Amino acid sequence: MLRRFAWMLIPAALAWAGGFFLTVHNEGNAITVAAEGCRDYSHAQITAQAVGLVNGRRRQIPLELTATGKGTYTVRKQWPKEGKWVLVFNGTYSNLHTHTLVELSADGQLHPRMYMRPVAAEEIEAALR
Repeated sequence: MLRRFAWMLIPAALAWAGGFFLTVHNEGNAITVAAEGCRDYSHAQITAQAVGLVNGRRRQIPLELTATGKGTYTVRKQWPKEGKWVLVFNGTYSNLHTHTLVELSADGQLHPRMYMRPVAAEEIEAALR
């Protein structure tokens, strides 16, 4: 029984290991996000939003992404300078989903964290503190 169960896990593990993730890079005055992995994810759909805390109030801004290549997008700054902000990227390809939370530091550095599930509200709140 245990052997049969182990064989059932192998296809699931291989599918997950195939990978679907979003890479995020700071390109000076813009951020580049790309769908990557072991397959061709050039037709992946990516959405993004900025979530911030400004004067004690939470704000959410849907972000406009500009396609710059197959599966690659540019995001220009669309959120105010005031407050603390994080970016949440969601990628979908067929039945695969990936999510990336990016903390923005004051010096312009990006600190991405990838998830194979939607980013939880508690994780966003913790990043905004």
